[in-house]
Amino acid sequence: MPTLPDYNPNLSSGTLSLAAVDLLHPAQVALGYREVDYRIQQFQAMTPDELDAYLLEHFLPIVIAPDRLPYVVDHHHRARAIQMTGLRETVYVKVWENCKDWSRAEFWQLMQEKAWVYPYDKEGQQIDLEAIPASLDQLQDDPYRSLAWGVLQAGGYARSDVPFQEFLWGNYFRQHLSFENTEAGFQQAVNAALQLCRLPAASHLPGYISGKAL
Repeated sequence: MPTLPDYNPNLSSGTLSLAAVDLLHPAQVALGYREVDYRIQQFQAMTPDELDAYLLEHFLPIVIAPDRLPYVVDHHHRARAIQMTGLRETVYVKVWENCKDWSRAEFWQLMQEKAWVYPYDKEGQQIDLEAIPASLDQLQDDPYRSLAWGVLQAGGYARSDVPFQEFLWGNYFRQHLSFENTEAGFQQAVNAALQLCRLPAASHLPGYISGKAL
């Protein structure tokens, strides 16, 4: 493939480039760090060439903000995992929109309209958009986002294209169960959440599978 440009704020929409992972600005506040740990193991098992091919295929979509920084609008878990492994300093990013000449208000309006931002903390509480962490290493751990990921892997609900699907399910589980964030506690919570997935109260959530409890 042709040599890709390094990230710069003048890139046009649709451009694929290489960006330093430490330069990436999150568009959310929290992660499920159990999924991050899974990604770390996945990446560490790859050869450098395999990892490069994977990251190219699964590039990170970005929006260039008025502060001229690349804001990641999806796949934060992969980005944070790469950063934590230290296996490489750069990732592949693709520009979805260049807003460097926009006002902050216009930028945030677009981000909200496109559902490219999720300003909720690890407790599921909304925060101010400008209070979103400035770097990936500041992202909080939301155990219920991890729980939602674990339940998805177990087939409790179907993957959908609805943005922040796992956070929505995580908030549902947050309202109905509590758990100790240990390996045993997490597995018990997954089993309990699998039953919650089939209740009518969950029918409004993306990927809901109708039917009797598992």
